[in-house]
Amino acid sequence: MLSKQLFPWYTKPMKSRRERLFDLFGYAAILTWLVMMGVLVKRYYFRPPPVTLSAQHGGSAIAESESWMAIYREDEKIGFSHSHIIQNSKGYIVAESAVMNLRAIGDVHKISIEMIGHLNQDASLRSFVFILDSGMVRFEARGRVEGSHLVVNTGLGGDEREWTIELKETPFLSLGLWPNLMKKGLNVGERYHLSLFDPSLMAQRPVEVSVVGRETIVLDGRKWDALKVKTIFAGSEVFAWIGPNGERLKEEGFMGLRMVKATEEDARIGIQSQPEGDITEMASVPSNKVLAEPTELVYLKVQLDGVDPEGLDLNSGRQRLTDSVLEVTLESGEPHHVGGQGQFDAYLEAGPFIQSDHPKVKALADQIVGQGSQDAEKARRILDWVYQSLEKRATVSVPNALDTLKTRAGDCNEHAMLLAALLRASGIPAKVCVGLVYTRGRFYYHAWNELYLGGWITADALMGQMPADVTHIKFVEGALDRQAEMLRVIGQVKLTVLEARSGIDD
Repeated sequence: MLSKQLFPWYTKPMKSRRERLFDLFGYAAILTWLVMMGVLVKRYYFRPPPVTLSAQHGGSAIAESESWMAIYREDEKIGFSHSHIIQNSKGYIVAESAVMNLRAIGDVHKISIEMIGHLNQDASLRSFVFILDSGMVRFEARGRVEGSHLVVNTGLGGDEREWTIELKETPFLSLGLWPNLMKKGLNVGERYHLSLFDPSLMAQRPVEVSVVGRETIVLDGRKWDALKVKTIFAGSEVFAWIGPNGERLKEEGFMGLRMVKATEEDARIGIQSQPEGDITEMASVPSNKVLAEPTELVYLKVQLDGVDPEGLDLNSGRQRLTDSVLEVTLESGEPHHVGGQGQFDAYLEAGPFIQSDHPKVKALADQIVGQGSQDAEKARRILDWVYQSLEKRATVSVPNALDTLKTRAGDCNEHAMLLAALLRASGIPAKVCVGLVYTRGRFYYHAWNELYLGGWITADALMGQMPADVTHIKFVEGALDRQAEMLRVIGQVKLTVLEARSGIDD
């Protein structure tokens, strides 16, 4: 058992707690899945063109058009997307939507994504509205370009917040750009490094686009001469086949997801209301050893294969990576009070998803910590409040602290965002981590936190652990744009447990 000499303020979770929470463990994979939708579905909204458009290029205008795509996961039809371009005096209006049924841990979630974009004459972005609705939670963001900045408003009613994002490059919507570019010439072998902006991440990300070659593909019995284009986003590859007139014919990518051009009737019919494929189980990683009591472990040694560690946060905090061998050691030493230190400012700031400066968050943080003066005591009270006050329920949305505070429910993502916001509002540096956690013979994708108490300490509000047990293997830390790096991990990483050691009983 974990010795209380290490952490006098540590409370060990009940053994049954991990069993009860099993159904929530995989839901960090859903977040990553939805981020991945930014590559296949939402990237239609903010996918930049393979070349930079400017007035000097000239060329004809983007034609008005309407298109439908059927969305599949392997052979199961799980949804459709619909897009429409309308020309007006200022440029173009683009309307797009997508509906999907996703199964995770046995439950099916119906997700709808909507976007309306106003474009300039050169197809660059002027303003947008983005909505993600999963029934339980509705996330909405509205933005407008002002010079070299994008001003974004999130939330509804009295909880609406405004954020200003610096644009490194001109943002583009993708719909209609393929026909435009095809007229200008798109050559096999060309490669472009660009910047993608995604409203669900509130950030720009580098994207590499390359024209692989020409292929003949068959759709509904018809042969098409197509250009095969590869897009690399956060290390994950997506292939698209573009027809002779610039229309998107097919796209394939992460975990067997693909989209196929269809008529409206064909796109809408035959969607599985109860899809069999469970994305959480498919994304999980099998373990070669059974870890009977993870909460009693103080040391874990594993070998990681299948992923390039470059750009990941594997060698940080309590983790040490040597070649492909990763060691995780439970934090030791009694934490102490931390005063304000400039080096931790980034972990005290509010953000679009961690709204630690919101009056409701600040008031709740003050109420929870009460008269507690030491940071360790404050952190324990906040962790206990989040663990006890939130209903443990699967949630498919863009996780953020304010919405979680309203619903008082969520999975690991919502717990982590709210815990980070409350800790920061109390003056305790905090960050969000994503990676793997062990249960029932497999490692599942999960989200938790690290907070600074004289040293970085792990904390899992979903499980009520501080420190979190050593089967929590961190791959990435940071905001949602950083978490997109998990795209190249899911479905690729292989894990072998080399050693697992328990602590000394009291």
